[in-house]
Amino acid sequence: MLKAVRVGVVSRDYSRHFGNGHRDFSGTFGEVLKILDERRCDVVLFSLYSLVQRDMMPPLRLLRHVRTVMYEEFIDGTKRHAQRYVVAHRSGSTWREYELKQVFGTLSGNEHKLAGFVREEVPRRILGNCCVLLCGETNGVKYSPKAKAVHDVFGLRKAIPKEANVILNPVHDRMTRFEMKVKRRFLSEHGRWVLSVWNKGKKDKNGRTKDGTKPAWTVFFNGKEKEIRPLANQLGIEIGVVDLI
Repeated sequence: MLKAVRVGVVSRDYSRHFGNGHRDFSGTFGEVLKILDERRCDVVLFSLYSLVQRDMMPPLRLLRHVRTVMYEEFIDGTKRHAQRYVVAHRSGSTWREYELKQVFGTLSGNEHKLAGFVREEVPRRILGNCCVLLCGETNGVKYSPKAKAVHDVFGLRKAIPKEANVILNPVHDRMTRFEMKVKRRFLSEHGRWVLSVWNKGKKDKNGRTKDGTKPAWTVFFNGKEKEIRPLANQLGIEIGVVDLI
């Protein structure tokens, strides 16, 4: 049973080649986990487009405090292609993998999927005291420009049990539209945490990045944003620790 108390959030500039010549987390994966294990994190949440598929079990087996590691396998190239989303969880000394798949990224053209998502998929996303929403699935709550407010039109927030007081929301790229933060704030109301983490490095059609100056994550609790400062490190990776108590 997953019980998140201290969560490590991890991001990087995915346009950068790291020491092993790759742009994924593979060159720093073990070191990042070691840092967060030493900080006694029980869950580690990587931004999406995390790893080109390789055997990641050896570094997991060395962990003492981390019990759950969440990452996405992908194909790297001129364009990145997401493959499977992995929740690696340890029970006793045994690590097991659970796979999830993103259902939608935006409401536009996908509203017909919401009833089935809420009814069938959300129960699969409840892992102990956590609920996993992948990337734009937080768009399952709807912003009304007229009312200037977010409404739970499709019953997504209602479908998440009170006991699941942590929403883990790994993201591919920074979402710049203002309503995304408003939706995360809405989802965090009534004593819930919402942790979102994404990659830096995406370029627009003019070749410019829009990473901003802040770390590549947001953390909300009970309708208010929390500041989480990055840990100093020599890996070229953004690492944060969120205490949930």
